[in-house]
Amino acid sequence: MLEALRRGEFLGLSWAGIQSIFRKEIIQLLRDPYLVMFIIALPVIQLMVTGLAVQRDLKHIATVVVNYDKSSASRELLSDFQNSTLFDLDQAASYQDMMQKIRNGSYRVGIVIPPDYSEKALSGAEAPQLNIIVDGTQGTIAKTIVDGASQVVLNHNRKLLYNAGLQVGESGFGAGVNLNAKVLYNPKMSSAYYLVPAILAIVMHMLTILFTSFAVVRERESGTLEQLMVSPVKVPDLMLGKVLPYAFIGFLDMMLTLGVMVWFFNISISGSFFFLCFASMIFILTSLGIGLLISVLCKTQVQAIQLTMAIFLPSLLLTGFVFPLEPMPWFIKIVSYSLPLTYYLEIIRGVVIKGVGGAELMLQTVILLAMAIGMLGASILRFNKQIN
Repeated sequence: MLEALRRGEFLGLSWAGIQSIFRKEIIQLLRDPYLVMFIIALPVIQLMVTGLAVQRDLKHIATVVVNYDKSSASRELLSDFQNSTLFDLDQAASYQDMMQKIRNGSYRVGIVIPPDYSEKALSGAEAPQLNIIVDGTQGTIAKTIVDGASQVVLNHNRKLLYNAGLQVGESGFGAGVNLNAKVLYNPKMSSAYYLVPAILAIVMHMLTILFTSFAVVRERESGTLEQLMVSPVKVPDLMLGKVLPYAFIGFLDMMLTLGVMVWFFNISISGSFFFLCFASMIFILTSLGIGLLISVLCKTQVQAIQLTMAIFLPSLLLTGFVFPLEPMPWFIKIVSYSLPLTYYLEIIRGVVIKGVGGAELMLQTVILLAMAIGMLGASILRFNKQIN
């Protein structure tokens, strides 16, 4: 036993052998700067980015106002909403204009002040009505908005009572302002309506990226890439030939998961199913393009997996999948709006929950199409550069 310890051995283990293998692994690791950067920098960057994205309270909610009263009393009430920092107010030309802005996703909240607001407020005979219309697509945010509006109205009523020197129930402003909140699209504020389509989107996003992230790097590792390079097949043909089979598979998977959403979760598709299929196909091509670019950039399948995982966490936390985009800092929003999942989440939630179609979601669709063309084009250019 003592002799074995003197030789650096214990329980069949050799300290010299462990030391030599340890030194070899460290040297091999340091020869791969990409892996070192991934191991050290990525957790720090992702923690900082996602921490900034999720730690902020909900503020500055885009709110559109229709003020039919246009009196000083109504303007004072709207000023209280603006000063709360929860609502950022803009004007709408009409009630129809306001509803369209909420429907296309430009605003989450609508405030309607009726024409008799100041008359009732000044007479004190009847409480004036304030109508709040909330996009209930995301139930938790809708509840926060309704609670925030109730608090603003409560504070406004207290201020009116204090200024008038009255108690509740007395004449003048004693009746206060009544808040009538209406939640659209998801009146029960159920989280399933919001999360299930989003889960479908993020699962398909990561699955389709994985489809093609090994497409070229697998050929390189197996030694068949050189054979493809000397074949008469052109690079664009090679890239598209690798993408199209997975596009077909991805589309079938998308149809299958949509069927599960409708049948198992009882979430119906309120809008155009054909537009959703069209937008989904563009989204699948975008995701496949990302995977193909990863495959072209990486030299090994391990690197491809690492880069895919580096994309996964921002897509999960910075695209509106769970946390709203409004309170995020502007530099985090730049990252959010550079990710294709951000736009597809708006599309699938808009079609499934709101019932909107191509007219309202054309911008998101065009951006996804531009991303798909850009990713596939970048993959072709990068692969051309590697073989020339």
